[in-house]
Amino acid sequence: KGASCWLTSLPLQSYGFYLNKQAFIDAICLRYGWRVENMALVCVCGEPNTVNHALICNRGGYVIRRHNELRDIEAELLDEVCHSVEKEPKLLPLSGEHVRGNTAEEARLDVSAVGFWRPQERTFLDVRVFDPNCQTYAGMEPKNVYELHERSKKREYNERVLQVERASMTPLIFSTSGGEGREAARFHKHLAALIAEKRGENYGTVRNFIRKRLRFCLLRTVLESLRGSRNLRRK
Repeated sequence: KGASCWLTSLPLQSYGFYLNKQAFIDAICLRYGWRVENMALVCVCGEPNTVNHALICNRGGYVIRRHNELRDIEAELLDEVCHSVEKEPKLLPLSGEHVRGNTAEEARLDVSAVGFWRPQERTFLDVRVFDPNCQTYAGMEPKNVYELHERSKKREYNERVLQVERASMTPLIFSTSGGEGREAARFHKHLAALIAEKRGENYGTVRNFIRKRLRFCLLRTVLESLRGSRNLRRK
């Protein structure tokens, strides 16, 4: 839901709600499954430069940038209604606790904040973006793919967060096509309610604003990965 909200948005430059004409054409092609014209035939990594490859290739840093920009938006929005908001918080070290999942000493999640689900409770968020057209998910229903990634995140971190941090953990799963998982939708509904209450604004208006910010962020980073340079630049 909301994956096509960029088509009906006002072009507000201050929030990044705009595309240039090439990006708009590319976005329409992606939406309808049309061929994206004038892409390089071969990626600098040597693989055929298909749309799907461009979305997952690590050369150029576009995959991590897509993730980090979503993380930054979530932290910015949380900072309006929560306190002690932190990006890439380090988890408490284990001291004899036996937990399943990630037990690394330097384990981190993407964002943490206090007072989101309950007063004085710390909540950890972890973001993941996947390409729904990847061959790995062939034949799977979109709902099941989101749930697959949510379970993966929870297996990795949930037990440690619950038992050691005495906090809660919410996986925020997005697809490159603009969708979000059930846990992310629940999180953003509650976030919109908190912001609307604080601002004295209509809940639906705030929910739509959050949806557009996230959708444009995803769309712009996806489009950049199709056209951006992947060559290393040396000074």
